[in-house]
Amino acid sequence: MSNQDTSLNPEWKKRIKQVGKRAFEVEEMLRLGFLEPSNLNVEEFEKAAQDLQNVRNKLEKTNIEIESLNNVEIAIDKIRSKRIKEVKIKAELRKTNKEKEKKLRLEENKKNRIQFPKFLGREVSNRLKFIGGNEERLESNGLPKINAFTELASVLELEPENLQWLIYNREDSSIDHYTRFYISKRSGGKRLISSPKPTLRKAQNWILKEILEKIKLHPAAMAFRSGVSVLDNASLHTSKEIVLRIDIKDFFPSIVFPRVRGFFESLGYNPGISSVFALLCTDSPRVLLNQQNKSYFVEVGERCLPQGACTSPNLANLITNNLDKRVSAYAVKSKWIYSRYADDLILSTKEKIKNPDFLISGISRIISDEGFQVNQKKTRIMRKSGRQIVTGLLVNDGVRLTKRDLHRFRAFFHNCKTKGIEKVSNEIGKDAISFARGYLAYVNMISPSEANKFIEKNSWLLTAK
Repeated sequence: MSNQDTSLNPEWKKRIKQVGKRAFEVEEMLRLGFLEPSNLNVEEFEKAAQDLQNVRNKLEKTNIEIESLNNVEIAIDKIRSKRIKEVKIKAELRKTNKEKEKKLRLEENKKNRIQFPKFLGREVSNRLKFIGGNEERLESNGLPKINAFTELASVLELEPENLQWLIYNREDSSIDHYTRFYISKRSGGKRLISSPKPTLRKAQNWILKEILEKIKLHPAAMAFRSGVSVLDNASLHTSKEIVLRIDIKDFFPSIVFPRVRGFFESLGYNPGISSVFALLCTDSPRVLLNQQNKSYFVEVGERCLPQGACTSPNLANLITNNLDKRVSAYAVKSKWIYSRYADDLILSTKEKIKNPDFLISGISRIISDEGFQVNQKKTRIMRKSGRQIVTGLLVNDGVRLTKRDLHRFRAFFHNCKTKGIEKVSNEIGKDAISFARGYLAYVNMISPSEANKFIEKNSWLLTAK
């Protein structure tokens, strides 16, 4: 045993792996002499060792499979986590895209609402269609071609939002685009004047210059025309046997929003643009109400031509064009001369007619057909034997001032001379000098000789400032 090699097999790890730990221990015990070979069945041992190794191999394989399975679960967890993350990212992306699409859709809708507004208030939005129109007709009249809301805003030098704010039909509002006040009528009573504020006035001036003044008026329309005066109107009816005056009741208030819109459509503009023009040129009469320390302007009537807007006189003349045509044709057929000064229809004839009721009846029917109403109380039949007054002037034999007007003018000049300009100015609420010079200009237009008499007696007019 002393000669026995007692050193450890240097290949022990490899050998253990080959035969197993137990078999290796037996080998070493045999090698070192702790066991006798005779006590060991080598074949059995080898078989047992091989079986053990097989078991170990299977176990190792199983462990690998188990480890592999664990890795798969980990991989599945990773894939699952990745997919959950991808799903969340996709959901967030869909949400973001949906919000972006919604924002773009809202912006597009806003853009469309601005370019083609669908609602501008109750009772005025039923024809907001910015399509159609007749460009040939516009071109033939030399009128600007405008089809979209934004185009109109641009030519009016307004932002589309500001134009919408300007024209929106509010039943009650804390703002009013007009300054309203009353003036006295010559016939008595008060007349409401609605003066547009600067922004609206600018827009109305554009419509007046670029559209309304380019449309030819009927020759019978004598009022509100450049170069035509009350004198020109009265001169048509001098030295006549009969002068007939028929008054249209509520002339300006009778020309309501739908009629104004229809007029612009007749020029060739599409319904949408025509509606906007009509909104710019009409307004509802309003009253000021105070509630809970707040002021509201509440509409009390239908939108119509406001007296005080620069567009109203021209629109009134143009919208009554068909009326003038029909009455003029009827008058010529009956051998009468016809003219219209605003709401006053004047007819005259040299024929000696006992009863002109047939003419009054016929013209009244035409007036009714054209959407107006005759003011029966103001209808006058003026014969040569009495005073014949046309637009405030006597026309029996030439054109003269009435005694009433002359007396009124003389009284005013006398008050200025005796009371002083300042006091009279305070009494009338206006500059008396400007008022006096206006009277003098009127008198000079009708009768220069009478004007000279006023100047002789009121020389202060020439030097007063």
